[in-house]
Order: sequence, then C-alpha cells, then structure tokens
Amino acid sequence: MKYCFASLVVEMNIRYEPLKSQSIPYEIEEDKKADVIIPLMDDMINKYHELYPQLSIGDCEYVLYGAFFYKELLKHKGILLHSSCVVKDNYAYLFSAPSGTGKSTHTSLWLSVFKDAKILNDDKPAILIKNDKIYACGTPFSGKTNLNLNEEYEIKGIAFLERSQDNWIKEMDINKSIYSILNQTIRPDDEANMDLAINTIEEIVKRIKIYKFGCNISKDAVYTSYEGMNK
Repeated sequence: MKYCFASLVVEMNIRYEPLKSQSIPYEIEEDKKADVIIPLMDDMINKYHELYPQLSIGDCEYVLYGAFFYKELLKHKGILLHSSCVVKDNYAYLFSAPSGTGKSTHTSLWLSVFKDAKILNDDKPAILIKNDKIYACGTPFSGKTNLNLNEEYEIKGIAFLERSQDNWIKEMDINKSIYSILNQTIRPDDEANMDLAINTIEEIVKRIKIYKFGCNISKDAVYTSYEGMNK
C-alpha cells in the first residue's frame, strides 16, 4: 500500500494494529511513485519483540516503521521533533519536552481555550522545509495516542516546555535552539545522516523562532504561550 504524509509518498506493508488503522487517512492511489519505501521487517520486529516483551508485536512494528521513516525523512529536508503540535488560525505551534513533562496537557488546554484549535500530532510530528517555509506535518506515528491529522501547516513557533509555578516565555538563541532540537529528535548513528540532521536543524532555527517556556497547568499558560509566539 502507498500513503502520503509530510509531502512524501510512502510505500509500506502494514500487518498489525495500531499502525494499520492509523494509516488509513493517509492512503493514496497505488500508481504514484514512492519517495520512501519501508521494507518488510518481520525478523527485526520479532527480535525487537523479544527484547521488549512488554510491547505487542504491533507496537514493535509501529516503532520500527516510524524510526525507518524518520531516518529517510532526513534526505528530504525534514526531521522528527518529539513534541505535541497544536494548530490555531492555520498555523502550527509545537511544544517539546521529555516524556511526562506535560506537553500534551498543555496542548489539550489550547483546545479548551480556543474553539478553533486542533491537535495535528500529539507526539511525533514531522518538520519539513518546503518552498522556503517550515511546516509541521501530521503522520500516522503519534505515540501512545491516535491524535494525528493528515494535514500540514506553516510553523509559527517551537517552544521547549518546563514546569513552573509562574507562566513565562522567552526566545532562545540559535545555539541553544539547535541543542534543544537535537535532544528531542532521532540522532543518526552515521556521519552522513548526522550532517543532514544538523544542516536541516540549522536552517529551521534561522527561519522560525524557538522559545523556552515555563508553565503551570492553567488557561493563563495558554495565553502566555500564544501571545508570546505572536509578538
């Protein structure tokens, strides 16, 4: 089967849930040429399942197919960012942080504050450089939830979130921005792909603003982040 996400035609043969269901909105006609071909990984999936028996065989397929796609995405001026991406006014806002920090909690507050807001991808949106602009793209790989849409939007800003009693937001410099993104994306284990990742990240931070964002669990935190990224 062929699918389209992050402006790429992706060929992959899916055997298990949850990827089978989550990929349905991305299905396209078979006659289009594939930009990315994900090979069958039965042996790798079984070995991965042996290493992590707490995961289902479908979870293992989901993890390995996602990792393969995001490594191939580097060749197309794109990266993964471990983040929750919310859309408002046709712009994407990405909130990144280590698991358990509260990025999904914060973006869910956007949905309660802004009735026109929606989640594009709750865990692994693709970031793509296209036509001299930076886009956030939905993919079927969205972590523990099925919160993902087959859509893409120009990015207004990326915020690295930390817990705080008070709500505040400030722009980060380029070096800290690069380091922060590297900490929340796949780090290639080969030099060629690492160079692609670094070059893409450098271009991203030159074109859009990156922020450090301290927040609590309140609606005021939503206004702080939204207004801070719309100065």
